[in-house]
Amino acid sequence: MRQKGYIAFSSVLIISAVLLVIGVTLALTSISEAQKSLSGRRREETINRVEACIEDAIYSINTNNSLPSTITLPEGICSLVVDSHTGFDWTFTVSATVNGYGKSIRVITTRATTITPVFWKEI
Repeated sequence: MRQKGYIAFSSVLIISAVLLVIGVTLALTSISEAQKSLSGRRREETINRVEACIEDAIYSINTNNSLPSTITLPEGICSLVVDSHTGFDWTFTVSATVNGYGKSIRVITTRATTITPVFWKEI
Protein backbone atom coordinates (compact mmCIF):
# COMPACT_ATOMS: atom_id res chain seq x y z
CA MET A 1 0.00 0.00 0.00
CA ARG A 2 2.86 2.41 0.76
CA GLN A 3 4.38 1.64 -2.65
CA LYS A 4 1.17 2.74 -4.45
CA GLY A 5 1.04 5.98 -2.46
CA TYR A 6 4.67 6.71 -3.27
CA ILE A 7 4.09 6.13 -7.00
CA ALA A 8 1.00 8.35 -6.99
CA PHE A 9 2.82 11.12 -5.10
CA SER A 10 5.83 10.91 -7.43
CA SER A 11 3.55 11.05 -10.46
CA VAL A 12 1.80 14.16 -9.12
CA LEU A 13 5.18 15.84 -8.50
CA ILE A 14 6.47 15.04 -11.99
CA ILE A 15 3.27 16.18 -13.70
CA SER A 16 3.26 19.36 -11.59
CA ALA A 17 6.89 20.09 -12.53
CA VAL A 18 6.15 19.58 -16.24
CA LEU A 19 3.10 21.85 -16.05
CA LEU A 20 5.12 24.48 -14.19
CA VAL A 21 7.83 24.43 -16.85
CA ILE A 22 5.21 24.77 -19.61
CA GLY A 23 3.51 27.64 -17.76
CA VAL A 24 6.77 29.53 -17.20
CA THR A 25 7.76 29.03 -20.84
CA LEU A 26 4.43 30.39 -22.04
CA ALA A 27 4.68 33.38 -19.71
CA LEU A 28 8.21 34.23 -20.85
CA THR A 29 7.21 33.88 -24.50
CA SER A 30 4.26 36.22 -23.94
CA ILE A 31 6.48 38.80 -22.26
CA SER A 32 9.02 38.59 -25.08
CA GLU A 33 6.33 39.06 -27.74
CA ALA A 34 4.86 42.03 -25.87
CA GLN A 35 8.30 43.66 -25.69
CA LYS A 36 8.84 43.12 -29.42
CA SER A 37 5.45 44.63 -30.18
CA LEU A 38 6.12 47.69 -28.02
CA SER A 39 9.56 48.12 -29.56
CA GLY A 40 8.09 47.96 -33.06
CA ARG A 41 5.39 50.48 -32.20
CA ARG A 42 7.92 52.93 -30.74
CA ARG A 43 10.17 52.49 -33.78
CA GLU A 44 7.26 53.36 -36.06
CA GLU A 45 6.37 56.40 -33.94
CA THR A 46 9.96 57.61 -34.21
CA ILE A 47 10.11 57.10 -37.98
CA ASN A 48 6.77 58.87 -38.38
CA ARG A 49 8.06 61.86 -36.40
CA VAL A 50 11.26 62.06 -38.45
CA GLU A 51 9.30 61.85 -41.71
CA ALA A 52 6.93 64.61 -40.54
CA CYS A 53 9.95 66.77 -39.74
CA ILE A 54 11.39 66.05 -43.19
CA GLU A 55 8.17 67.27 -44.76
CA ASP A 56 8.43 70.49 -42.72
CA ALA A 57 12.10 70.84 -43.74
CA ILE A 58 11.22 70.45 -47.42
CA TYR A 59 8.48 73.04 -47.01
CA SER A 60 11.00 75.38 -45.37
CA ILE A 61 13.44 74.93 -48.26
CA ASN A 62 10.66 75.58 -50.74
CA THR A 63 9.32 78.71 -49.04
CA ASN A 64 12.40 80.23 -47.35
CA ASN A 65 15.33 78.55 -49.12
CA SER A 66 16.73 77.78 -45.66
CA LEU A 67 16.59 75.12 -42.99
CA PRO A 68 16.25 75.57 -39.22
CA SER A 69 18.44 73.57 -36.82
CA THR A 70 15.36 72.20 -35.04
CA ILE A 71 11.81 71.55 -36.10
CA THR A 72 9.07 71.60 -33.49
CA LEU A 73 5.92 69.60 -34.07
CA PRO A 74 3.00 69.05 -31.70
CA GLU A 75 4.36 65.50 -31.17
CA GLY A 76 7.89 66.63 -30.35
CA ILE A 77 11.15 68.08 -31.62
CA CYS A 78 13.53 66.94 -34.36
CA SER A 79 17.08 68.07 -34.88
CA LEU A 80 18.25 68.94 -38.36
CA VAL A 81 21.80 69.08 -39.68
CA VAL A 82 22.62 70.50 -43.10
CA ASP A 83 25.31 68.25 -44.52
CA SER A 84 25.75 70.34 -47.68
CA HIS A 85 24.05 73.06 -49.68
CA THR A 86 25.36 74.00 -53.10
CA GLY A 87 23.17 75.90 -55.50
CA PHE A 88 19.82 74.12 -55.70
CA ASP A 89 21.07 70.90 -54.07
CA TRP A 90 20.51 70.22 -50.39
CA THR A 91 21.70 67.31 -48.28
CA PHE A 92 20.45 67.21 -44.71
CA THR A 93 19.88 64.74 -41.88
CA VAL A 94 16.86 64.79 -39.61
CA SER A 95 16.95 62.98 -36.24
CA ALA A 96 14.41 62.36 -33.51
CA THR A 97 14.13 60.32 -30.34
CA VAL A 98 10.85 58.97 -28.99
CA ASN A 99 10.89 57.11 -25.66
CA GLY A 100 14.55 56.20 -26.04
CA TYR A 101 14.27 55.08 -29.69
CA GLY A 102 16.33 57.28 -31.98
CA LYS A 103 16.16 57.44 -35.77
CA SER A 104 17.90 59.53 -38.39
CA ILE A 105 17.09 59.94 -42.06
CA ARG A 106 19.38 61.56 -44.62
CA VAL A 107 17.69 63.42 -47.46
CA ILE A 108 19.14 64.71 -50.70
CA THR A 109 16.87 67.10 -52.55
CA THR A 110 16.93 69.58 -55.40
CA ARG A 111 15.05 72.85 -55.37
CA ALA A 112 14.27 74.50 -58.67
CA THR A 113 10.75 75.72 -59.42
CA THR A 114 9.57 72.78 -57.30
CA ILE A 115 11.43 70.71 -54.79
CA THR A 116 12.29 67.14 -55.70
CA PRO A 117 13.55 64.59 -53.16
CA VAL A 118 16.31 62.62 -54.85
CA PHE A 119 17.42 60.35 -52.01
CA TRP A 120 15.84 59.43 -48.67
CA LYS A 121 17.56 56.85 -46.48
CA GLU A 122 17.35 55.79 -42.86
CA ILE A 123 20.80 55.87 -41.28
